[in-house]
Amino acid sequence: MAHPDLPAEQAYLDEAYASLDRMKEALLRAAEAGATEISQQAIEDWATGRLRTFEDANRGLCFGRIDSEEAADPIYVGRRWVHDDDRHPLVVNWQTPAARPFYTATPAAPHGVTLRRRFRTKGRTLTGISDEALDGSLADAAASVDDFLLEELERARDARMRDIVATIQADQYHLIAREPVPPLVIQGGPGTGKTAVGLHRASFLLYAHRDRLRRVLVVGPNPAFMEYVSHVLPTLGEDSVDQRAVAELVDGAEVTRADPLEVQRLKADTRVAEALRRLVESASEGEPQELVVRMEGRFVGVEADEVAELLAEARSELGLSAAARERFRMNILRRFYEDYGARLGGQAYRNFEEVERALRRDGRLTRFLDRSWPAPKPEQIVRRLFTARNAADGILDADEQALLRRARSGWSEADLPLLDEARALLLGTPHQYGHVIVDEAQDLTPMQLRMVARRAVGGFTILGDIAQATGPIAYDRWDELLPFLPEGESAQVEELRHAYRVPREIMAVALPLLERIAPDVEPPLAYRIGAEPPRLVRDDEPLRAAYEEAARLAGNEGLLAVIAPASLRGEDGGSGSLFDDTRIAVLTPREAKGMEFDHVIVVEPAQIVEEAAEGQGLRELYVALTRPTTTLVLVHSRPLPKELRWKS
Repeated sequence: MAHPDLPAEQAYLDEAYASLDRMKEALLRAAEAGATEISQQAIEDWATGRLRTFEDANRGLCFGRIDSEEAADPIYVGRRWVHDDDRHPLVVNWQTPAARPFYTATPAAPHGVTLRRRFRTKGRTLTGISDEALDGSLADAAASVDDFLLEELERARDARMRDIVATIQADQYHLIAREPVPPLVIQGGPGTGKTAVGLHRASFLLYAHRDRLRRVLVVGPNPAFMEYVSHVLPTLGEDSVDQRAVAELVDGAEVTRADPLEVQRLKADTRVAEALRRLVESASEGEPQELVVRMEGRFVGVEADEVAELLAEARSELGLSAAARERFRMNILRRFYEDYGARLGGQAYRNFEEVERALRRDGRLTRFLDRSWPAPKPEQIVRRLFTARNAADGILDADEQALLRRARSGWSEADLPLLDEARALLLGTPHQYGHVIVDEAQDLTPMQLRMVARRAVGGFTILGDIAQATGPIAYDRWDELLPFLPEGESAQVEELRHAYRVPREIMAVALPLLERIAPDVEPPLAYRIGAEPPRLVRDDEPLRAAYEEAARLAGNEGLLAVIAPASLRGEDGGSGSLFDDTRIAVLTPREAKGMEFDHVIVVEPAQIVEEAAEGQGLRELYVALTRPTTTLVLVHSRPLPKELRWKS
């Protein structure tokens, strides 16, 4: 039976959409009003960004309203602000303080709210209404809200992650809206929505603190994950966010090789940063010498002891960076020009730029600088660490140095933080952001964390699950990781407990592993019940059987993935197939981390455990088992790991 207020609410939404259309038309007129070509382009660029927010609003402009004891009129909450011709608000942005009670009001703490009403829409059409009275007047309020959330959770997955603005829960909202400092750690098990919280937090922080933060950086574990989440922030109308996989933080370095685990762990050690610093210092060590040139018949110059003084001064202030070397160069030129004026007096007719050009003629100034302060390239420094004997004596032992030594060129993923370290020493700090949000942070090594830290100037938020730590350095607690981040000791650790995505029937299969891999982590509380029990398929050819299962499931609505050990998948698999409608995504557990699928087939659990890094096999299996929202099938030929405690 249709809600009695449906026609009235549809009329209100029609008015809001009509006002939105008029706002859009006004924006287009403004874009055409530029007086000059330059101002026209600037206005067009601004308008293009604003227009995207109008288009995204069409997917569901308004998703609810609240009635309050304090306000005469209901407050309608949606994706963006909409006002009528008299600039009276019709819909308020979900990030505004006025919208906060829509997410946070409860019967125990209603914040003056008497009714929370949620809308179901299709395009511009209102299809349903769900009411929750916060004054106790509706006995079935909780059930109706549960149904509304469950309907959203049970929708089939898309190839891209969706935003959750219409269904943000109170525990999630409090973390989304937390101030940018102190640093925040969000611990959340599978399906608790931590990734969505992180992305919506980026949007919220920029809305509330844009002048202070300017831009936000979102970092994820790999390119496939970043592609999966990349559409959320644009649909929220946010374009002041850079989204990058951790390996993409280092521009111009392509990963073409892989390191054995023991080498990855060594390169993750912060002692390597000290070795690189020492190599930079050694390679930058020159011999201060005089710069003397005959000009207008007189010898003009800077003596060697003055050069040494200026060099030490620049390095003490700015280190060994390119900025420090430029400071040294300019101070040399200024000192030279002072001597030029003092010695020639009235005959010193050249200006500063002309004197500099004279010194640069025939490469004289360049040769002087290269001898006094050599400028090695960051790539040369890192390769010297890998090729020169005794490059890290006193920092790494002989066996460790032997592990690093290699002749082949190319970069591995573990090399990138080293290259970034060398660039920071020689070229200066990379572009910094007002806030940095890092997802799957439990997998980052100390050196990767240093790479993230040097990009954060105004605080950070890290998201992850210690139970899913499968990186080269497996942390057991967040306080093992935090010292590598700025102000990490003051970070607040908060936990998301409710698993909205993973049904209880599937979570029950994975939870016995949690007791072994992270006994200090509280188990997630599965929100949904009623999924089909996970199925077990035994076959001597498990990968073939997995494809047969996939073929049977392919007709069902939603995303489908096969998660298999790398050795079974072979070279033709890969995370790229996740976005290819013509192929089934075949992923390793690490590639699947952070993603969600409607239907998942896990192949040969015992082999997943066996092939994982030392001590991380059960964690990788835990990741694999907690990816589905609807269907879980385990295909195996070998006995299942006893830790699963599977009951046939």
